[in-house]
Amino acid sequence: MKHIILVLIVLVICTMLPSFVFAQIKNGKVSGKIVNTSEQPLQGATIAIIKAKDSALVKAAVSGATGEFELEKLPVGKFRIKATAVNHLTTFTDVFDITEALNVIALPTLKLQIAEKNLGNVSVTATRPLIENRIDKTIVNVEAAVTNVGSTALEVLEKSPGVTVDRDGNISLKGKQGVIILMDGKPTYLSAGDLANLLRNTPAGQLDQIEIMSQPSAKFDASGNSGVINIKTKRTQAKGFNGSVSATYTQGVYPKANTSFAINSRKGKLNLFANYSYSYFRGFNEISIVRNFRDINTKEIKLIMDQTSFMKFEGQPHNLKLGADLFATEKTTFGVVLNGFYNERTGSGSSLAALQDRTGSIISYNQALSGNVDPWKNYSVNLNFRHAFNKKGKEITADVDHVYYHTRSQQYSDNDSLNRFGNSSDNRFILNGNLPSEIRIYTGKVDYAMPLKGDAKFEAGVKVSLVKTDNDAQFTHYDKGTSSWVKDNRSNHFLYDENINAAYVNFNKQIKKFGVQLGLRLENTIAKGEQLTNSKNFNRNYTQLFPTSYFSYKLNDKNNLGLSYGRRIERPNYQDMNPFQYLLDRYTYREGNPNLTPQFSHNIELSHNYKGQLNTSLNYTDTKDIINDILKQDDATQTTFQTKENIAKRRNIGLSISYNKPVTKYWTVSLFTNAFNNRFEGMVNNKYLQAELSTVMLNMSNQFKFKKGWSAEISGWFRTQSLESGLILAEPMGMFSLGGSKQVLKNKGTIRLNIRDPFWLQKFRGKTQFDNIDVRIQSKWDNRQVSLGFTYRFGKNQNNVPQSRRKTSGSQEEQNRVGANSQ
Repeated sequence: MKHIILVLIVLVICTMLPSFVFAQIKNGKVSGKIVNTSEQPLQGATIAIIKAKDSALVKAAVSGATGEFELEKLPVGKFRIKATAVNHLTTFTDVFDITEALNVIALPTLKLQIAEKNLGNVSVTATRPLIENRIDKTIVNVEAAVTNVGSTALEVLEKSPGVTVDRDGNISLKGKQGVIILMDGKPTYLSAGDLANLLRNTPAGQLDQIEIMSQPSAKFDASGNSGVINIKTKRTQAKGFNGSVSATYTQGVYPKANTSFAINSRKGKLNLFANYSYSYFRGFNEISIVRNFRDINTKEIKLIMDQTSFMKFEGQPHNLKLGADLFATEKTTFGVVLNGFYNERTGSGSSLAALQDRTGSIISYNQALSGNVDPWKNYSVNLNFRHAFNKKGKEITADVDHVYYHTRSQQYSDNDSLNRFGNSSDNRFILNGNLPSEIRIYTGKVDYAMPLKGDAKFEAGVKVSLVKTDNDAQFTHYDKGTSSWVKDNRSNHFLYDENINAAYVNFNKQIKKFGVQLGLRLENTIAKGEQLTNSKNFNRNYTQLFPTSYFSYKLNDKNNLGLSYGRRIERPNYQDMNPFQYLLDRYTYREGNPNLTPQFSHNIELSHNYKGQLNTSLNYTDTKDIINDILKQDDATQTTFQTKENIAKRRNIGLSISYNKPVTKYWTVSLFTNAFNNRFEGMVNNKYLQAELSTVMLNMSNQFKFKKGWSAEISGWFRTQSLESGLILAEPMGMFSLGGSKQVLKNKGTIRLNIRDPFWLQKFRGKTQFDNIDVRIQSKWDNRQVSLGFTYRFGKNQNNVPQSRRKTSGSQEEQNRVGANSQ
């Protein structure tokens, strides 16, 4: 009987063996790499491949010294990678297929976020460092700084590594003007003044990250002599319904407040999101200007104009973003994003200018009252598409944008001349201005990426942009003789059309420890400007090439070297070409210049990165035909006005060092220092200018983490003397802030308190002495503030998976060049 049973078992095994062996053929292979938030390899991370259907474990491995892993002999099916590491959050990949035809899968690099364990509450909270130093960019994680509560986007930018904001809102990077500001990958299309106003009215609570790139690749628009800063707003694609609400009250000299909410719902193939914020803002700007008018021959002072102005501003900006992503298939995604902004900003000011003789005795006064109502609105529509051909990174993306800006500014200036005793001299001048401005922008672009053999990648793309601006300034002044309002000769109607056609190719390859990336961008610009009032027109058509190159070498696991070169262009902002006048009083105004031409720069940068914590870079930039603010003065009428001209060339040499490291378990320090030398040389007001100055900037932040959800921060920045626009010598300036926060409501809520610039250190002082111009300027504003904020997060998140979906658009440069009058 035993022999019969044994024979039956052998027969059954022999019958089933062929199908059993065939079913167990496993020749699938999956490989990839694990890094941390600083792009450094994670050794010893656990890599588990699990079934997509039920998360059952199939196989596991451990990452090596370079963070790389490989799993072999895998069956066919649908899977997902689960990556875990000590002190890091668990990360999941998207679902991928292993088939008989496609059985070798190379996954994109997985990035694990740092996690902090609070054993008392048995909770895990993701934390990000304030500053992340990478070989190609610096990342500022906005929410990591307690002192950002109650701040605006402009104030967060101002204390970011290497960034400087001058008194007019011009943004510089490492001592170089001409930086392009993007919002979620899209340009703002604004002039410096209006961009500053937008950022002043954008709460820091809406921001997620700030990416600072001093040497962008050919994929980006060639505009921006000193690089690109991308301001990323909060956005999640976590599965389920989730969101947050926040409210902040700020008290300076005047009150300020903002509220906002963000919601996101992802279910199945559809992801919906919405962000809205409302702010109330009141502020002021106090300016003192002393001008010395000198004898053209002896250079002795003849007259002195001592002017003091006080201006108040008020605004109630509304900002709305709506969007949707449709994941049509695992490889194809469609998206739409709608943005809307509205702010009916108002301002009023008073100015008293005393005309004195050389001894300081009063000759006469000019008393001026001014005001403006400036309803500013814009909307934009972005349609985007992405199709991934495979899991290896071969994809095509497309974006179409329409952006519309409109303002209908109304302003008045009432000037009364008084004698030295303060009595009216019956020489009153009243000017009214109706200044509608409209800007329409259309852009479209397509990008293609294709991985090649041997760890190489090829990218190419095309872009077309069309811009139309219509600025109609109608000024009238009161004629006492006829007792009527008559048209003023400041009136003008300026039309500007621009078409930019661009194409680029980019190639990068890694050869063991050596990496190379080469890119070339071609841009053709066709521009036409018309001044209908005086029939002054211009037409321009030029084509330029913009090469970029990057070289990197990995010395070892701790040290990386980089060398890059790029040629870039800076086109004039649309409103800088607008020839209208904007008055402070009859003696001081600003005027556009339609004859501006682009400026070009060559940028070289050498960098070294140590363990992702210490980054050192040496940069050299040579710029020609710089578009600069300059002052012009009419000695006969004692008027001074500010305009922009292509005045000179500039050479910039700089050394920057940034360091970010946890000193202890509870204390993390972030330091940045930048020493640079700027040299200007050229013709200003038909006079030869040569100016040179070295400047040092220092940013510091200390983050403290305590038990039971408490945290604190002390941060600040300081800048030595600097040259603004090559003409104004700005005195040293700095500020510091301190703040604290507490997690409440089971870590779903956060209360933050911030004290900004408590000793009111941040004030502007500068002077200009060149040719017949001798001016001293002092300015202060409402930046000593105390803010109290509360944020509540709600909803349940399912497992977060890395999203390769990018939220950029085709408008990479145009929005930085829009603008209306900046008050």
